[in-house]
Amino acid sequence: MGLFDSDFNAEDYFRKKIPQIDELNNRELFKKIVGNACVEFYKQIKSEYDLLEKRVLEQAPKAKKLPNLITCVIDKKNYDLTDEHLKPIFFEDLQEKKVDAQEMISAVNNGKNFFLYTCMIQADFLDLKKLSDSNRIFKGTIENEFGETPAEFILKPNKNYQKKAEELYKIAKLNFLPWRSLNLAYFYKLFDVFVTKIEDWNDQLEVKKVSIEFDEFGEKILYNPLPLWNINEVVIKANSYPQPAIDRKYFEHLLYKKQFNEKSKYLLKESEFLIRNIFWRDEDLYIICDSDLPGDWIFYEFLPPPNPKNYENFLISNEQDESFSQDMIEYFGQRIKTRTEMVRFFKSFKCTEFLHFVDAKIINESKIFETYSMEKFIDYEYRTGDREKIFEFRFRPHDENFYLNRDLMSFLTTEIQHLFPEYNCVGKLV
Repeated sequence: MGLFDSDFNAEDYFRKKIPQIDELNNRELFKKIVGNACVEFYKQIKSEYDLLEKRVLEQAPKAKKLPNLITCVIDKKNYDLTDEHLKPIFFEDLQEKKVDAQEMISAVNNGKNFFLYTCMIQADFLDLKKLSDSNRIFKGTIENEFGETPAEFILKPNKNYQKKAEELYKIAKLNFLPWRSLNLAYFYKLFDVFVTKIEDWNDQLEVKKVSIEFDEFGEKILYNPLPLWNINEVVIKANSYPQPAIDRKYFEHLLYKKQFNEKSKYLLKESEFLIRNIFWRDEDLYIICDSDLPGDWIFYEFLPPPNPKNYENFLISNEQDESFSQDMIEYFGQRIKTRTEMVRFFKSFKCTEFLHFVDAKIINESKIFETYSMEKFIDYEYRTGDREKIFEFRFRPHDENFYLNRDLMSFLTTEIQHLFPEYNCVGKLV
């Protein structure tokens, strides 16, 4: 704890020192001199220090980076349509879905699996990995107005939301921004439910209810999950006519400050034109492309951070603390060389409120990996063959029973993998 850290309180510090003085008279003297003069002096120095720190941070160079991605999964019935901070990843998820009995019977009779719904399983990564690898069949019933019929079901990982988030990789390149790992912990808990077998059923009957015996996962199922993120798709029209660039092959499109929400951040989502550059100047946005006509631009608006108290589940993000040292590391691309730097790196992420970094070591092999890469969609062509040595990072969970521990650890190891490309970075709970 430093002298000017936010968690240091001078008054509390001096108050704790008073009982350590034996004589009562000296205690009174210490309280009057130190408790008054020194505390006020400390406050003055602290104020000057904060102003100096602010000036340094404002003048220090900052690396351009992707905005923070915040995700959450809630029960669909609890979603507020007026929410200005988190939006459904797929708005069609808000619609009530009914099972088409004719399509279901036709698919099953032809030996195909028929999709019913998506659920979220609030279970540990290793348990869900076993489930995914096992092709396990669950028993249950499908109910109609006259009764119920036995049926069999299977679960498969839902990858639609992961693929939607993967679009940000291309968007980062379109906006000339370096890539940041995304914390997609919730997306790896989503599973699609399929019916594989059903006994006698009149396909003219309407499906009223589907009941499945999920056994040990029964109490961990969220049946109507609604995945949310802090992104809203918006269309903004250029109000001025494009100006020719210096080479006159490309044109400068100007979008004014007033067209944007000052509390949000924006990334160009897509464009039919060849984009040569995108940059902000005096809070106006300039787009350099090969189009000489004004038009509509599609953006991903990253909304202001929400209040965590408004949601029944934790908000998960790839947010990092902003500090002078972190800005310097990102701007100059400094590598981690010491354990202290490694501790500082992990501690900068907001998700480490659930995990405490313990240590790291290089090992030759590991039988069971407790983490996975959240960036399998990135193809590193320049890497040939498998990395032989494993860099194992060990974490201690604050709550051993928290079902997202290994997923959050996977995000951290995915992030630090960028700094140690010569190793296969994995995590382990201790």
